[in-house]
Amino acid sequence: MIEKNHNLPTFTIQEGYGTTKEYVMRKNTVTIGRDPECDIVIDKSETSRQHARVTRQENGFVIEDLKSVNGTFVNTAPVFGKQPVKHQDIIQIGSCMLVFNDPDNMAFDLDFQDTQTKTVESMNLSFEFINYVVKKLEDNISIVFKGKPNVIRNAIVCLFADGHLLLEDMPGVGKSILAQTLAKSIRGVYRRIQFTPDMLPSDVTGMNVYDESTRKFRFMPGPIFGNVILADEINRTTPRTQSSLLECMSESAITLDGKAHVLPKPFFVIATQNPQDYHGTYPLPEPQLDRFLMRLSVGYPDAPAEKEILVSQAAIHPLNTISYVIKATDVVHCNALVRKVLVSDKLKDYIIRISNATRNHPALCSGCSPRATLGLMRISQSLAAYYGRDYVLPRDVREMVKPVLAHRMKLKLRVQGEWNNVENVLDAILAEIPMENEDREL
Repeated sequence: MIEKNHNLPTFTIQEGYGTTKEYVMRKNTVTIGRDPECDIVIDKSETSRQHARVTRQENGFVIEDLKSVNGTFVNTAPVFGKQPVKHQDIIQIGSCMLVFNDPDNMAFDLDFQDTQTKTVESMNLSFEFINYVVKKLEDNISIVFKGKPNVIRNAIVCLFADGHLLLEDMPGVGKSILAQTLAKSIRGVYRRIQFTPDMLPSDVTGMNVYDESTRKFRFMPGPIFGNVILADEINRTTPRTQSSLLECMSESAITLDGKAHVLPKPFFVIATQNPQDYHGTYPLPEPQLDRFLMRLSVGYPDAPAEKEILVSQAAIHPLNTISYVIKATDVVHCNALVRKVLVSDKLKDYIIRISNATRNHPALCSGCSPRATLGLMRISQSLAAYYGRDYVLPRDVREMVKPVLAHRMKLKLRVQGEWNNVENVLDAILAEIPMENEDREL
């Protein structure tokens, strides 16, 4: 039993199924890695022998990646050189999550942070890496998921934007296969949650159970602890259980009995739901819908694609023939690159004008939230990076308006004869808000 010392910083380490331990930093330098001589030993193949080092400086603490194979991440951003680390920062090494706790030290060297930011920006973070990842993912997913390249593209764009995806369509069109194929392609941990009316929130997040051998309560993680989570038929369960995903999706963590448990990155929820006119469904509450960055519809395949499905699955399912083509940490690198895509002030004003138009339109009950505005900018950055650009164009914004905003708003009852759906309203809004020289590069 480690003696508590509130004057010393600690690491809360989540490295296994329900396994959490604490390391007290009693030295000025702590080494993390697979080598038994390291101070914090993470015995996993994805961890280098000498992976990372945390060092006490005069004004705080810094973390340094020791040229590891899979990289070190702090709050989902890759570590280059030395970087400040502060209280409640989340350090990710492979699938192991470490929370740095230093509540008694409020000092933080901002000058050092500015210097480090310049160092990171000066490094060769080429968008060719995203092109490489995109090509690998698209080729691999298309082996299994036939005839829908736009759906594959949008799913990858949503993944790179660090968002979550809602698939709304008829049963049997391949929604679950898309999630399984994506998880297998990135070498991620795949979890499927089949939602039913009798499910409880603890069936999703996990619970504390009493361990008689230690005479203590132990946290048993639920199926939400993974990289790609398929929330199948999410509208078949009660709003209480649906809401258990709120904290997970917005903060990538869950709080149980006052204690936070961090979810690994990448963390990508793909929820499926059937049309609302089906019996026995519970419409998703608005706060839940607002957590989904995009909503897509798969639709039926055309005749050639459907024949290709029959041919490919005649002897064996193609999902059993593919393997991973990238690592999960590559996705986290892409998340960081997407945030470096330039969005000009004119384009930010353009996005805000679209948001304000939804809030003032007489056909809509309410407009999009600031979270939706931010989501539209982030998904536009991701789409630009998908096409190999480090800047956003107006057409990137226009192309993503309906997938990002439509599911967050509802038509007023009295105008449903004039407007068929929210998508028609958004088309009208885009037509009324042109942008000068919108087809030119900014």
